Amino acid sequence: MPLKLCAALFAVVFAAASHSATLRILNWGDYLDPDVVKDFEAQHSVTIEYVEFNNSDEFSELFFDTNNQFDVIFPASDSVSILKDNKLIEKLDKTRFKNYQNINQVVLDGLKLQDTNNQYSVPYLWGTTGIGFNKQALKRHGIEAKDISWSLIFDKELRQKVSKCGIGVVNERDEIFSAALNYLGHSINTTDKTELKAAGALIKEAYIDFTYLHTNQYTDDLKSNKICVGVGYSGDILAQIEENPDIDYVIPSQGATMWIDVMAIPTNSPSPDLAYLFIDYLMAAASSAKNSNYAAYPTPMLDAQPLVEPEILSNKTIYPNAITLASLNMIAPSNKKVRRIKHRLWVRAICIKGKWCSVPMRSIL
Repeated sequence: MPLKLCAALFAVVFAAASHSATLRILNWGDYLDPDVVKDFEAQHSVTIEYVEFNNSDEFSELFFDTNNQFDVIFPASDSVSILKDNKLIEKLDKTRFKNYQNINQVVLDGLKLQDTNNQYSVPYLWGTTGIGFNKQALKRHGIEAKDISWSLIFDKELRQKVSKCGIGVVNERDEIFSAALNYLGHSINTTDKTELKAAGALIKEAYIDFTYLHTNQYTDDLKSNKICVGVGYSGDILAQIEENPDIDYVIPSQGATMWIDVMAIPTNSPSPDLAYLFIDYLMAAASSAKNSNYAAYPTPMLDAQPLVEPEILSNKTIYPNAITLASLNMIAPSNKKVRRIKHRLWVRAICIKGKWCSVPMRSIL
């Protein structure tokens, strides 16, 4: 993963200077409806400084920069245990949330793997990591939509066939390790060194045929037919279908990761009271539905679902059925030894082309 911040990083300041208070937010790029932000500013007479990141390392760069202090952060749930253990996020007083009781218990139960008893974080949106593809392009290579699985990425013969039209892969180490482990039939949370090495070797072999690793380039390139396969996040891919109906998305039959992005309050938050207000506001049905519609990811708020656009709510790759849900797994917190093994294997895999070799070890993930 790149050490330097990507050019995509930027801060957007909403609202007028006349607002007396400031709330600083650190969130994934293009992941919150701007109208929701503006409405909160107007209702509470505050200015929101909104800083975006595009991958785990950018999050780390920004969050650990001593010049920065944030009031609400939106990390991936698999980082919550590390943030908590290092006393970097507050234990939440859930009595301050009016909307907490409307959270889907299935999502809360999944989150407990990474935040025991749901004490330090609140789910924001969730989704899956799978395969986006161009139906017509793959058909020209003799591959039907029904046949798409992790074999498309990790079976050499199939991969080399589709590499002719381009394979873009999300630049997130643990997601790609999970895909490889699913393909091999191992637990995505294995601590077995032999199994991890086998996954690392598989990634190294596959990477030769990847067009690139990038946080989000695969979405635009799928839409514009520059690639025909993209490994990435469900909502990012499905959001492109409106402009390119040849695009589709599958959750591979061998299994896939379910992830939850959460909201948390840093221990050094300058405005914790405002942070509580903002998190509760985002949990409200109207706000949560707007963000779900904007990002094309499922909301964890049960009372928001009737307000979600029907084409999103009825899409089974966004809101999976019970059978598909059973095939999904959350990435559990791993110990330092496992993280170091993955790090070494990842570097060996992605440095073979002489690029992407600056992979910071200080990433919290």
